[in-house]
Amino acid sequence: MSIWWAGRRDALLTELADALVFFGADPVEDPGIDELAHTTQTLAQEYRTSDRGPHLHQAGNLLAQAATELRTADRFRGTLLPIVTHHLRCAAVVLAHARARLQIPVGPTAETHPGAGLRSAAR
Repeated sequence: MSIWWAGRRDALLTELADALVFFGADPVEDPGIDELAHTTQTLAQEYRTSDRGPHLHQAGNLLAQAATELRTADRFRGTLLPIVTHHLRCAAVVLAHARARLQIPVGPTAETHPGAGLRSAAR
């Protein structure tokens, strides 16, 4: 059973490393939990301090939450693999939410489309 859990943990680590590339992390071939936690926390700080809009701040908060899950998984490293994989799965879910938050299209405003104000006034 522990071989299955170790395989699952390794697959999740690879999945998390691939997910972090979307946020600007460098690709990692053999990621460790601590390395991913540190990278995620660094990205969270960058996103939180960005002046490009509130959606980046929200993604930064989600990245910080994922970093917390990764640090928690790292605390149990080598002892309780089911708990480690649980926290890795939680981190993957949070990263998916952060990615979705960044992919939500921002609606056009009257400032970005000159005729938008006239069309809405005519309705």
